[in-house]
Amino acid sequence: MFYRVRIMSKILLFIVCVVLIGVHWGCQSPKPVEKKPPVSSPEYAEPPVALGPGDILEVRFLYTPELNVSQVVRPDGKIALQMIGEVMVRGKTPAQLKENLLEQYADHLKAPEIVILVQSLYARSVFVGGQVVRPSMIEMPTQMTAMEAIMRAGGFDWREAEAGSVLVLRHEGNRWKGHKLNLKSAIEGSPTNCFFLQPKDIVHVPRSDIAKIDQWIEQHISKLIPDVFYIRIPIGDDD
Repeated sequence: MFYRVRIMSKILLFIVCVVLIGVHWGCQSPKPVEKKPPVSSPEYAEPPVALGPGDILEVRFLYTPELNVSQVVRPDGKIALQMIGEVMVRGKTPAQLKENLLEQYADHLKAPEIVILVQSLYARSVFVGGQVVRPSMIEMPTQMTAMEAIMRAGGFDWREAEAGSVLVLRHEGNRWKGHKLNLKSAIEGSPTNCFFLQPKDIVHVPRSDIAKIDQWIEQHISKLIPDVFYIRIPIGDDD
């Protein structure tokens, strides 16, 4: 009997301890779950349109239309306007040019209101080469992505193209800078950031590794083996 009482006492003590521990943890405020910041891939911002020689601009004055003028940016990057003379345009965006003109005309007009219209952009082109259907120079009158330029060149030549390692060469300062793009994921439907091109960029679609091996065999092996040794192996289920 005494033995049974000891066992029951131990069981009751264990139950009480479990209940107390539960109450203790239940009274504590839950620890906030730390959320890791989302990993974001680098985004390519759409570059602003920079004016340059050959561009045709129209400068309109809201309250003094007699000053309106349409001019072609000269090779030195300047245009000539009434009252203020020559103005450097090259390298500026239309918005920057507007702010510059507002400052210069502030001494000549009471309340200048100016609108800059870009009628056409000159020498806006990129070069697309490598494993595309029609390697060529592509005109770029407006902003264009690398994928759009490749599509205008006929798209990828899927017999040899490696869409996951597209190279964009850009002349910055006094050197060339390369940007490697994975356009294969975009073709497969995965979210992909757009890479906007700039005038004179070179888009190169390289050969795939398999294509390189096939080319090497064609150049170094096939020419050494007579045609009589070739054996045609059927591929697929066709009879």
